[in-house]
Amino acid sequence: MTTRAESAQALPVAAPTLPEAAERSSRGGRYQPEIQGLRALAVLLVVGYHFWPEHLTGGYVGVDVFFVISGYLITAHLFKEAARTGRIRLGQFWGRGIRRLLPLSLLVLGITAVAAVMILPSTEWQNTRRQVFASALYVQNWILADDAIDYSKSDERATAVQHFWSLSVEEQFYVLWPVLLAVVLGLAVLARPVGSLCTARLLRAATRAPSSSG
Repeated sequence: MTTRAESAQALPVAAPTLPEAAERSSRGGRYQPEIQGLRALAVLLVVGYHFWPEHLTGGYVGVDVFFVISGYLITAHLFKEAARTGRIRLGQFWGRGIRRLLPLSLLVLGITAVAAVMILPSTEWQNTRRQVFASALYVQNWILADDAIDYSKSDERATAVQHFWSLSVEEQFYVLWPVLLAVVLGLAVLARPVGSLCTARLLRAATRAPSSSG
């Protein structure tokens, strides 16, 4: 028998999805065995952690590995697009992510909500409904933070969708990181002519300056 704290510690973590288009484009469409190997290792760590949390206490680092791989692939894809087209098409990028992930996520959440009403006691319906909506909007991590839930110490009863926190973190990254890159690249493009103009003026002033006599 496991205690409630141990059950909370062993909560499932949804492994973040990795954009296949970004992975294919990061090396000109070639297969990347090192990326696949890291993904497999991350999955094994997370699965092993949930089966044997007392023996593989650091297995949850697999989620961090997924986050790092996702960040690398997304950044490589966006930089390649910027180099090829001169801009980052945010609408297309977000549209691909929505079509890839949102339908399945909503299906899972819908089935979970119906099952919760059929199986769980009515005292748990409100919290489950609240977290289902938070997961659908990919803000589950903020709901958990607001509830001050600590996975390693909490005595709170886990809901069926609590593991959506990792997908929420990833989707927030997909929204914010491309915008930040687009802003940085835009500022770099705007600053290039200004920098060239300032350099030219400095050189002109330097050539016109009278030489000092010894």
